[in-house]
Amino acid sequence: MTASRRSLLFGGRFAAGRYRLGASRSVAPPNEPAESRHVINLTSLAPDQYAWDTDVVYGLGNVTARDFGAFVAGLFASAEGRNEAAVRAEIAAVIPRASAVFGQMFRLDSIRTTQMADRSTLANYSATLHPEGLDKQFPNFATYVRKYIATTRIHFTITDHANAPFMIAALDDSRLTLTVRTLDGDLVPLAGPARAIPDSLYLNGALTLKIKRWTVGFRDYHADFVLTRNDRERAMSLVSRNEPQWDLPLITERLLRTPLKRPFQGSGAMFRIGVRGDSAGSESVLHRRLHLEVQESTVLRFIGKLGTVAVSDFTGKAEREQYAWLSDLFSALVEDAKALKSPP
Repeated sequence: MTASRRSLLFGGRFAAGRYRLGASRSVAPPNEPAESRHVINLTSLAPDQYAWDTDVVYGLGNVTARDFGAFVAGLFASAEGRNEAAVRAEIAAVIPRASAVFGQMFRLDSIRTTQMADRSTLANYSATLHPEGLDKQFPNFATYVRKYIATTRIHFTITDHANAPFMIAALDDSRLTLTVRTLDGDLVPLAGPARAIPDSLYLNGALTLKIKRWTVGFRDYHADFVLTRNDRERAMSLVSRNEPQWDLPLITERLLRTPLKRPFQGSGAMFRIGVRGDSAGSESVLHRRLHLEVQESTVLRFIGKLGTVAVSDFTGKAEREQYAWLSDLFSALVEDAKALKSPP
């Protein structure tokens, strides 16, 4: 900690059958599946201007980044050349553990596939949020999901620089939809001639959520979307340099000035998530980073108060249960990935 920076470190791990989070002056990198290390820094840049940086690593076990990336790509291509019954059978065979954990929160309603003339497959997945599946084991997390996630609306597309969409996803009224097209196991544009997905793309979208009696969010969001695909890492990065159109309570309209532009100036806001690990037998990690610069103001304090409501509902039991559920999910994915590589 310095005069211009405040830091918070905490770690998470299973102990006595529960997932426990605790602050400490130092936290070692995870060396067991489900262990986590969280570093949060708040840096003063100038009067009323601050930078938020978070760095989170989460133990995944001894699966390489290459294998994990191939496994995820295989999930997107699971519908290729198949009908719904065959896809469901494939999911049950390939990710039995992960689908059981995922099924605690979502119910897969339908899988519609269209076989194209070039042998590619256009697939539309539809699932419904049903947090009652979490009630028995994660009751506080289930309550949080009902209150916030079930009322959230999200819509985004991933496009290349020619504006050709490679993916469309949405969450609306507790219904999750995903549209992709694949050929020979690779994502290709949803329409037109098939070609490999590039590493440099755009993410475009909108989001709204309800906090107390307020509805807040944004639309016309556009960010650089970059894929990292090498032997040591599989990751995606979002860099936001363009301010979206805000959907905020009317009381804030006259207050919207520089503060909401600040995060998108300079190098912009950055979010990165991926898997690192280059050799089987060593601990691989899920790595998440965030960089955000903000300017303090009346409107930002108002938005911050709304965020505090959601955070206070999450902090504590709901947060610990969410990490425990995510631990189950990622551990299941790793075990499924390892089982897929093992000889029968």
